[in-house]
Amino acid sequence: MSELKSAWEIAQEKANKLGKLSLQEMRQQREQECGQIGRAIAQKYLDEPEPPNLATELNNYPVEERGLIERAILNHLAQAMDLKSWSGTSPDPTKYNNRSGGVYPRLEKIIRGIVAINPNSQPVIEQIKELDQEYGQAVSKTRQAIKNRGRETLHQLRISGAAVDSINIEATQEWQQSWHKLTEPFTPRLGSLKQELIKASCIISSPLKGED
Repeated sequence: MSELKSAWEIAQEKANKLGKLSLQEMRQQREQECGQIGRAIAQKYLDEPEPPNLATELNNYPVEERGLIERAILNHLAQAMDLKSWSGTSPDPTKYNNRSGGVYPRLEKIIRGIVAINPNSQPVIEQIKELDQEYGQAVSKTRQAIKNRGRETLHQLRISGAAVDSINIEATQEWQQSWHKLTEPFTPRLGSLKQELIKASCIISSPLKGED
């Protein structure tokens, strides 16, 4: 059992301190505690280079609480998706090194976590992957266009075009402006897919038992 107390144990302790709670109050309190536990597990998964196995983490809690904890995990992971972490192509790509030496983007890490505890989310995940690929292609095209313009400018100044290759394109003001404009059509599409994931997490969540 996890060193963390279950939501039910915490609720019971608070009930003893505050006096007897109504069934509705206890239900709400337990839902809040499960939400806190789920968000903490998800953040731990995002922060650690070698993330914990989410299914194993869930098994540390009573069966009647897992549905709400799982929903909180999925919600937190879905909200953590953003274009800055996609394909390593943003101004501030976030990647993770694991102990085996592998490197993979933040998006891939989030997807692994979501699918691990909710395989039924795969159809939406595939749409997100397709959007990521489309976004990556658009970013590569924009980057190359900026590089070509820089090479042409240097050529006019009689400076070797090889100097462009040594410039960090993502650090230039032109790239920052282009990137923000580039993300405009992708941001609402990603938001819509994230909402689908969140809705799916609400469906799989089962009500807590023990209130009758």
